[in-house]
Parts: sequence; structure tokens; C-alpha cells
Amino acid sequence: MGLSPAEAALTGTAVGALATFSSAWLIQRATTRRERENRVWDRRMAVYDEVMMAVRRMADLRETVRRTGAFPERRPGDTGPADAMSPLLARLEIYGSDALLAACKRAFAARRRWNLAWATWHTQRDNNPRISDNDEFWVEFKKTVKKSRKADHRLLALLRAEIHSERISMGQKLLTRLKRIRLLKPRRRRSISP
Repeated sequence: MGLSPAEAALTGTAVGALATFSSAWLIQRATTRRERENRVWDRRMAVYDEVMMAVRRMADLRETVRRTGAFPERRPGDTGPADAMSPLLARLEIYGSDALLAACKRAFAARRRWNLAWATWHTQRDNNPRISDNDEFWVEFKKTVKKSRKADHRLLALLRAEIHSERISMGQKLLTRLKRIRLLKPRRRRSISP
């Protein structure tokens, strides 16, 4: 039973329309996914920038306090480096990895510890606070500064690793996806009969 020319034309038109529709749908879906990934990546980079700047500001403040033994004067209306940590951690919970969030919390906790150690040294009762290795409170403050510095370095290293691991070309992403598809759906081998 053959197809009449009219049936063949209608079938060809239907198949062509279906192919056009499905290719347009697939292209739109891929474009939407790529745009969403780019928006998330842009937001993530903005949060990572904020984290890096906050860590650097805290490190500068920490080194100033370690060198001078006093916090620098703030002008009225100036915010300190630690004033916006809660909103920053909230945004990091949305866009950052669990490891990065944990490292950030450890760095902020280390900052609180050196701040408390400085306050203990600065308000000691038995002795005037002196920057000296003979003062046990100053020695403790220096230890907490060192631990805070290590926590900051770990956080920044993890942050850089997370940023640079995302810089994969689209071709590499496509190749990775194709490999995954091939691994998940192995090809069936045809048996050749003699």
C-alpha cells in the first residue's frame, strides 16, 4: 500500500513541522538553562567578591591592631569590616558550597577570638597593657592572630579553587555531558550471525 502524493506531502509537512518545533523547543530550553546558569554564576561571583573584600579588610584591621596594639579611629558613619557579616553569610549560604561556608564561618570565628583576646589584653587589671612577649595576654593575642591568619588563608585558597574550577569552557562541559550520557546508557552491541 503506497502513499498518494497528497498523503506524502502532508506527512512530510507534519514531520518537518515537528522537527522544526522540537529543535526550536530544545534550543530555547538550552538557552534558558544557560542564561539561568550565567545569572547564578554572576550572583555567586558578587558574593565571592564581597567575601574576599571582607576577609581582606579584616586582615588589614588585624595587622594594624597587631602592629599598634590599638584599633584605628573610625569616622562617624563608617562601618567596620565585621558589621555586615550576617547578611554576607546568608548570601553565601545560598550561592556557596558547604566547604566554603564552613571555612568562612571558621575565619569569622577566628576573627572574634582575636578580637576577644585583644580586649582581654587591653583591659587587664594587674598590669598596663604593653606590646611585649613578657605579657601573657599579648602572647595569647598573637597566637589568636596567627590562627586567624591561617583561617583566612584557608578560606581564600578554597575560594580561589572554587572560582577557578568553574572556568571550564562550554566545549569541555558538553564533552563531559556526552561522556556521562554514554556511561549511563551503554550502547547495545549487535550480535552478528554467520
